[in-house]
Amino acid sequence: MTTAQTPQIKPGSLAPNASISRKLKEFYEAVQEEGIPDRFLDLLERLEEAENAHKASAAKAVDAK
Repeated sequence: MTTAQTPQIKPGSLAPNASISRKLKEFYEAVQEEGIPDRFLDLLERLEEAENAHKASAAKAVDAK
């Protein structure tokens, strides 16, 4: 019967996926630092206004019944 063996990593060497992990973390941090474009913020604002208007008209329709 065999058992699963963990790979032996020599002291001072990097884990096999350390490079990938480091690059993914750097990419994620770079994306976080990017600003949100004004065009996208305007779109979000218009969407919020449309949702609020819809909720208000739905509430009026319920009150009218």
